Amino acid sequence: MVLVPEEDGPAGAGPVVPVALARQQAVDRLLALDARGELATGHVRLVADAVGVSLRTVWRWLAAARAEGRTGARQRERFMVTPQLHARLVLWCGNAAAVHRELLAEARAADDDAGEAVSVAVPSLAALHRAIRRDLNPGQRAALTGGEQARRRHDVHLRWPRQWRNACWEGDHKHVPVEVDLHGELVCPWVTWFIDCATNAVTGAAITPHTPSWDAILAALRTAISRDEPDGPYGPIGSLPALVRIDRGKDFLSRTVASALGALAIPVHDLPAYSPHLRVQYATLCLACHRSMG
Repeated sequence: MVLVPEEDGPAGAGPVVPVALARQQAVDRLLALDARGELATGHVRLVADAVGVSLRTVWRWLAAARAEGRTGARQRERFMVTPQLHARLVLWCGNAAAVHRELLAEARAADDDAGEAVSVAVPSLAALHRAIRRDLNPGQRAALTGGEQARRRHDVHLRWPRQWRNACWEGDHKHVPVEVDLHGELVCPWVTWFIDCATNAVTGAAITPHTPSWDAILAALRTAISRDEPDGPYGPIGSLPALVRIDRGKDFLSRTVASALGALAIPVHDLPAYSPHLRVQYATLCLACHRSMG
């Protein structure tokens, strides 16, 4: 079905529906009318006037659909960025000129091996630039030169207000999917840590071979709060936070942990249930640590 511009619209306005989309819709509709024996020249003329093309053009659309089963425009062969070419761009950090030189060198090497000229399709540098702009989205192009951090600037994500160091910590447990030999028995350790939300730095951590409880929390908290000289076992990050944020963990909300934090005048903010978006920074760091440990 084709949308027709209103009669009181601005003079010289183009068609409401783009020609490419209108062609597919119109040809499908006209073919259905033709299959029922109801197609008339009036229908074709109505489509031509609505889309803004000639009557002969619509008849050519119908002929192509009947002969080739094609309701859209014929796709022209063009140079495209394949996964292999994308991998080359990644290795060269998005340097299209270097990739083009590499393709030319491989084509010349193939000619020398064959002893005669062979037909190796090597696009021009301008064609390579056009394909990169057309086939790669802005995030992919940014990742070629700036890496993952540059790509993430083009993602849709939540942003936390900028804070200072030790303004807020987040604490949780993480089950590490790595088997460790403990007295002849294979166990998967747990990591209990506190993370500074402003810098994503792990201020303190404790590793236990069993499901952690308040004892692991107190050990990680002592490591996070304690600060020594550069040669000491603690620091240089850490100190006292202004707030500790927890995702409803009962062991973090136990009376023992609350007493330890309360003695230092550190409030604990218990996040509401089913709200992982409130801990976006911490979840990102957990995923990175999980990949590095796996």
